[in-house]
Amino acid sequence: MNAKNKRHTPAAPHGRSAGYDSPAELTLDHANEMSFPASDPVASTNITRIKKAPEMAPAAIDHQNINTTDPGAQGNAGSAVLSAVKIAILVTDGFEEVELLSPKKTLEAAGATVHVIADHAHTVQGFQHTEKTSSVDVDLVLADARPEEYDAVLLPGGVVNGDALRMSAAARGFVQYINKQNKPLASICHGGWLLISAGIAKGRTVTSWPSLQDDFINAGSKWLDRDVVSENNFVSSRKPEDIPAFMQAFIALLASQRATAPN
Repeated sequence: MNAKNKRHTPAAPHGRSAGYDSPAELTLDHANEMSFPASDPVASTNITRIKKAPEMAPAAIDHQNINTTDPGAQGNAGSAVLSAVKIAILVTDGFEEVELLSPKKTLEAAGATVHVIADHAHTVQGFQHTEKTSSVDVDLVLADARPEEYDAVLLPGGVVNGDALRMSAAARGFVQYINKQNKPLASICHGGWLLISAGIAKGRTVTSWPSLQDDFINAGSKWLDRDVVSENNFVSSRKPEDIPAFMQAFIALLASQRATAPN
């Protein structure tokens, strides 16, 4: 890298877990924030400008490690424990591919009906960290979606996805309704940004991709560095390699709520 293009690696804020304070990790977070400033409504329309930075490889590998996200290892797959359960995945362009497709496959294998709901029609573009991957069909546009028809919401991560979706009034209203009904809200990685912007993170215990911990703390949340955190109707995880624990906790909550629901 030329000296003039070398980026400064930001110092870790006081109190962050040493497990996420490597120079490569901090460089990755800093680059993400510089590429997609928080609450930049233009970000979602400029996702093709992302360039892979070779010096970020160690942190990127950690973020997109999918070796431990085999849906077959997540438990409950292949059963009908979630039959008659209807789940909304709220998403837009720039989502982390494995954080949508792997949970969706697991939920459907457990008998749930899963709809991909986006802020625009047709398809949404997935990424594997900084590189485009597959597109996913959109089942319903947010403007036409009725939250009362769903039993739970799943929020995948991805920097662009999380930052753009939090700007959607329809997305904020959707999760506000689900939370008011005490229905499950599951967020992973940068998906938790929507919970903050919707004003429902205050007083809650959560986890997320580590660079969001300051946002959660400033929103009045308690942030923990764990693979999964379950509290009341919230389930949250940090990154792709946490997906097995994430899905186990989410399915357990869904099954519990179904078991106690009035007939």
